[in-house]
Amino acid sequence: MAKNNYWDDRKKAATALRHLGTILSRNGVCVDTSPISRAADQCGSNTSQRDDRWGYDISNLVFNIPVPKGTLPTTLQKFRAELSVSVAGQFSADICDQFTKLEVNLEKFAQGQNGASLQAAWHFDRHIIDVKKEDRHNTDDIHPLYHFQFGGSRMTRIHQRLGDTLLLDPPRLMHPPMDGILAIDFVLANYAGQVWKALRGDEQYKRLVIPQFEKIWKPYFSGVAESWINPRNDISGYLCPFI
Repeated sequence: MAKNNYWDDRKKAATALRHLGTILSRNGVCVDTSPISRAADQCGSNTSQRDDRWGYDISNLVFNIPVPKGTLPTTLQKFRAELSVSVAGQFSADICDQFTKLEVNLEKFAQGQNGASLQAAWHFDRHIIDVKKEDRHNTDDIHPLYHFQFGGSRMTRIHQRLGDTLLLDPPRLMHPPMDGILAIDFVLANYAGQVWKALRGDEQYKRLVIPQFEKIWKPYFSGVAESWINPRNDISGYLCPFI
């Protein structure tokens, strides 16, 4: 039986990132795609071909997109959205939980009418499970394995500037996991709809994004569906702890 060549798998992932960077640059979506290039270099290097680990970091990727509809205050200037992704996984892992580390931070910055700095943030991650606990599902608040939260540490840092806003620990909202490619697609789909629709009409872009949904999201939703068949098993109980 032929042995898995994980080095080739990492090279393919690195090539996909580089192609995505080229598409974003060509369409003016990101002026500087060097964070993606560095992630591709990181993904395609340093480990042996039989080592099934992979990973990379996309740090502070800035999107050149217009102010999203419905944004308040309406008089803001110098809007920018900034994405950071830190991801690691194993090619041989359970397909419902392919990641050993996953953190996505999406920050939006702008300048108010009086020159004040404005900021908002969403945080997405893979919950760190304490394997030493007898009941590894037991947390004070519900923790889906993969979840979004509004704010996170990015907003905590500026709590003294939030005026009349009441800042609570936000709910952790279930969401399928995302690698760097899907995280970028998520930003465009939610904050630059016209740009996203145009890119989804680009065959090169579709060839990069659509297979990732098949690879990452399909097993996730299969795992969630498994919650009704085999509640609280090792994977489904973490993906959907409501059940």
